[in-house]
Amino acid sequence: MLIGDLFKDYGQLPEYIGIRLLDVNQVSLFGDRPINIAATRGSISGLEVLVSLGADVNSAGEHGYTPLHNAVEQGMVVAVKWLLERGANKEAVNDAGMTPRELALVLDEKELVEILSDQF
Repeated sequence: MLIGDLFKDYGQLPEYIGIRLLDVNQVSLFGDRPINIAATRGSISGLEVLVSLGADVNSAGEHGYTPLHNAVEQGMVVAVKWLLERGANKEAVNDAGMTPRELALVLDEKELVEILSDQF
């Protein structure tokens, strides 16, 4: 996946309407960055491109969600593992004071609770 294709795709989302995506850490109208969107979608290819170009795996977006929170909320097991392997902070708290593991508990995502309980 090329960054231009990724920006073209993400640039059509409501959070980027009227904003020309030019940077991997560019904040949307809602406070998310492209890496938050890639994590929400579980797009490993998107995550790889963004991180290779300097996106921060621990950047906080809308509601204080890190990409790890986004991936947990959507049940994206592969993305959660990928982010953890690249240093995502599993102790980061969102605006509600929840870690990704606590979010997984609330959402009854048993596999993710187990993954987030293991040492990474």
